[in-house]
Amino acid sequence: MPPAPPTLEPPTYRRVVRLAYPVVFSQLAATLMGLTDILFMGWVSTDAQAGVGLGGIVCWTFGALFIGTLTVINTFVAQHVGAGTQDRCGGVVWSGLLLAIVFSALIELTAPQVARLVRVFGPDPTVAAVATTFAVIRVVGLPLALLETCLTSFLRGIGDTRTPMKVSFGMVALNVPLNFWLVFGGLGVPPLGPAGSAYATVAANGAGVVVLFLLLLRRHARRVYRTTSLADVERRTLASLLWVGLPIGVGWALEMVTWTIFTGFVSGLGARPLAAHNIVLQMIHLSFMPGVALSVAATTLVGQHIGGGDAAGASRAGYNALKLAIAYMGMMGLIFLVGGGLIATGFNRDPQVVRVARRLFVWAAAFQMFDATGMVSGGILRGAGDTRYPMVASVLCAWLVFVPLIWLLGRRLGWGVDGSWAGATIYIIVVGLVLFARVRSGRWKSYSVTERVEPAATSPRP
Repeated sequence: MPPAPPTLEPPTYRRVVRLAYPVVFSQLAATLMGLTDILFMGWVSTDAQAGVGLGGIVCWTFGALFIGTLTVINTFVAQHVGAGTQDRCGGVVWSGLLLAIVFSALIELTAPQVARLVRVFGPDPTVAAVATTFAVIRVVGLPLALLETCLTSFLRGIGDTRTPMKVSFGMVALNVPLNFWLVFGGLGVPPLGPAGSAYATVAANGAGVVVLFLLLLRRHARRVYRTTSLADVERRTLASLLWVGLPIGVGWALEMVTWTIFTGFVSGLGARPLAAHNIVLQMIHLSFMPGVALSVAATTLVGQHIGGGDAAGASRAGYNALKLAIAYMGMMGLIFLVGGGLIATGFNRDPQVVRVARRLFVWAAAFQMFDATGMVSGGILRGAGDTRYPMVASVLCAWLVFVPLIWLLGRRLGWGVDGSWAGATIYIIVVGLVLFARVRSGRWKSYSVTERVEPAATSPRP
């Protein structure tokens, strides 16, 4: 007999925050992993630091499509939990792990193209050599990131966001001494420089995956979620994960391309506009992390309530997450508007850089609440399994609005960096409104990914 269906907590603001805040810290831990690599390279050389930063971007380019696709495990697991069929979650996560293996093979086949992609960014030869060395090691180690995504998405789907947070900080704690050892050498290991930093990150990821696997196989997980039952891995489950998940991955990959084009355009405007651009981007990262976390919380809660047939609860969960995100990011927008110049001065004392950054902070302030709306609306739709509409909407807006406006406002009309940021602002506003319109339509409430993977009613469960 399967376990009794769980009694879902009401999707109150407190419940949303309780799910979201560990995701913020998980993202912070991931950021610290990258900062650790860059920090240690600063003690090696400027070229090494620049190369490792570029290598990280190249690595993410190779993994974005596949990692984004595998995050759909959260949706499937959450809906099974809500439907009381949590004993099928093991089949979902193992199906995802199987897909991760297939994706890993594809990544390894494309790894020889790392050097070519590095050259696309146009760095000088010394930086290019460092970036290639670092990126090759990280790309070869990407299968560990895919496995981590599967296991973390499973935990988030069942409503456990704190465990991934703890594992993430454990990985950071391991990455620091490994960097020191492998970058500078010791205990019989020669100094490996940038390669050592890449090996340290891969090793820390590997340790995190081992811990997550052990958690997947613990007694409670085996009993409630049947996490050791490979018999539940079915072709229809694999097909459903791909059908619902690929649009997420495609959206991630194409969005990264458009933002790379954005930064590439600004890079050609000179050192000062680029410096101001990077200052504002760093601050925006702080503002949208809680937005992303609330989006994850919305996906989990909406999925659980949709799985339980509670469309009203799903709607309440989504709107509560949306209100919290708008409130937080609206506050950040006000800070950018009022204190943009002061913030920029903390990064750079050049008056021209500060002046440009102050103007860019105004654009950033203008789109904060719309960015929150788009992110959480996307999370609501993903929780229901409505992933194709957000993908199509985002891709069309990116290539019909964002990229053309970068060229039109930034270059054709000669507005430079301000024009490119105006284009980004219009794009984010349009995407936010389009995705929110989909949420308001309520069509997503009739979606259910569990219907795709449940056996027919006339077929007895094994």
